[in-house]
Amino acid sequence: MPNTHSVCPVGKESIEGEMRSTLHWLRLGSFLLCATLPFAAAAQDQAAPTAKQPITEEQIERRYSEKELSTELRKTEETATRPVGESAKGLGRPAFLGAYFAHFVPPLSLRNTNRLANLIRQGKLYLSLHDTILLAVENNLDVEQQRYQLAMADTDVIRAKGGGVTRGLPLTVLQSPVGIGGPGSPLLNSAASTGSVSPTASTVANVFDVNQLTEAQTNLSIQGPTPFSSGPPVPGYDPVLVGQLAWMHLQSIVIPPVASRNTNNAFANLTLAQGISTGAQFLIGSTNASDLLNFFASSPDPFRSPNVVASVMQPLFRGWGVDVNRRFIRIAENNLKVSRLVFRQQLSDLIFGVSRLYYDLVSLNEDVKVKQETLAAAQQLYEDDKSQVEVGTLAPLELTRAQALVSSSELDLTRAQGLVVQQEAVVKSVISRTGTADTVLSGVRIMPTDNIVVPANENSPAMPELITQGLANRADLAQAAIQIKNAEITVKASRNQVRPEIDLIGAAMTRGNIGSTSIISVAPVVLPPSTPAGKESHLYEAGIQVNIPFRNRVAQSDAARDEIQLRQMQARLQQLENQVRDEIENALTALQVARSAYVAAVRSRQFQEQLLDAERQKLSVGASINFFIVQDEGYLAQSRSSEVVARSTYIKSRVSLERAIGTLLESHNIQLDDAVRGELPEVSSAAAETPKSD
Repeated sequence: MPNTHSVCPVGKESIEGEMRSTLHWLRLGSFLLCATLPFAAAAQDQAAPTAKQPITEEQIERRYSEKELSTELRKTEETATRPVGESAKGLGRPAFLGAYFAHFVPPLSLRNTNRLANLIRQGKLYLSLHDTILLAVENNLDVEQQRYQLAMADTDVIRAKGGGVTRGLPLTVLQSPVGIGGPGSPLLNSAASTGSVSPTASTVANVFDVNQLTEAQTNLSIQGPTPFSSGPPVPGYDPVLVGQLAWMHLQSIVIPPVASRNTNNAFANLTLAQGISTGAQFLIGSTNASDLLNFFASSPDPFRSPNVVASVMQPLFRGWGVDVNRRFIRIAENNLKVSRLVFRQQLSDLIFGVSRLYYDLVSLNEDVKVKQETLAAAQQLYEDDKSQVEVGTLAPLELTRAQALVSSSELDLTRAQGLVVQQEAVVKSVISRTGTADTVLSGVRIMPTDNIVVPANENSPAMPELITQGLANRADLAQAAIQIKNAEITVKASRNQVRPEIDLIGAAMTRGNIGSTSIISVAPVVLPPSTPAGKESHLYEAGIQVNIPFRNRVAQSDAARDEIQLRQMQARLQQLENQVRDEIENALTALQVARSAYVAAVRSRQFQEQLLDAERQKLSVGASINFFIVQDEGYLAQSRSSEVVARSTYIKSRVSLERAIGTLLESHNIQLDDAVRGELPEVSSAAAETPKSD
């Protein structure tokens, strides 16, 4: 116990000392922390500008509004050319009586241009690629629908200038049918290892598919299905006259039969209203309607001088400003630019589709020639083998092998010829408004006059330059940026809708003539004292009217939702930009691969020709057998078809690259104004080169 008592005081003092020391340092640390907090906050404020800041709204607007467009796209936006036969005649022209008659829109014409008939010679339609594109631009119904959309955009501009709300435009672009797709690319099979005598396919594939005639649709709208809020209403910019003209018979009976009076009067009640872009609305009116209908003694003689009223109302917050009240005019004018860009995009897609169909037709015809040459070689081999069998130098089994090769070659030729006929039908549906139902095209075969030529060298620009061209030339990207502008205009109006409705009002009125009166004073009605004729009473009014919703949740939610939708559209625009970059990169890669494949296909065909010649020389000296000749004939046929396919793939890859960078119209000398009018130059390259006889 003593030892315990002697130890405890020492431990207690030690613990208390440590606690005092700890508290001392805690107080010192708290003091230093409090002293340094203001300096730390100031340092943080100074360092804040160097941190990464979020993108401001102005930066976003500049990014998506100030696109570096090419000269051609600028011309497309600013062109004043209108469709000839698709617009309402005289719409928008000032005419007093014409404003009350509906304007005539010409009926749809299903007649093709004369160019189509001029290219037919001796039952055959001789077409170059340029002629095919011209016929499609003039006669294709997809382009015709876009011409009507240009006319619709004009009506929206006129409607908005009258104070109406824009009705909007469809932004759908139709793709051309895919067609047959060109000859298939045969691959060398395992005939040598299995001992098969026919390396070519001997089964008939399904050469008809409904999808070959189906047109895919592309919606270029980035807004989505949800509309923006309507925003504050805009005033009517067209003056409106409202009134009533009538004859009135007034029979006044006070206390029958003490006094009564019958009067016949004609009266007018007319009001003229007009709005301006600041949001102000003016009204001036005049009426001589009798107040005696309501109260007999309301005025001495309201028929002697009409009552006149003039009033004005100007919004001060909600509905104030030119930007807000002219927003639909700006949106309609932007939509007019959008319609022109969509029309250009339709032309670009049409040229791409027509080029693909034309080159597929050329390739299919080349494939028919390959199949004909293959059949001729097989038939020659059969005749040679038949002669040898007859003299006894060849076994009859080899003749059967040659007959099998002839039958397989005939089947391939029949299938290739059928594909050509089907592809011609698809091409006719693109270049004619009535397709194969056109009597001019009935029974007419198409003869392509252009050949597919692969240049010796590829002079494609570098990838960064191609991407820069694509971002500047793509009409679908440019019209999407204009949609962003329209969304920004709408969002500003939604923000204005959040403000309270406080309007400045003013009015001036006159009331009746209180000079001499024609009304007889009858007790107990007492007329006011007579005054000099021509005197009127005047009433002036000035003030404000308010409409202030508490909490204002509807307008607040509409404004927030519209701004969210704007951000969503900006994200879609960025996706479209990324897609354009990917398309250009993929198109350039596909072109490079297609060129390498074509070079390989040419070499393969050359090697197969050399192998066949060598095998024939060996057979002539008895060093080979007929089986290897048949096998090499099949391989050569495959290599020739592969070369045709590689050449077709190359030229279509080149067209795809031009489409990706948006230069198809310039590459084929198609002027947008000519396409809008539907009147293209009459020069035809194929007509001058068409032979007069087969």
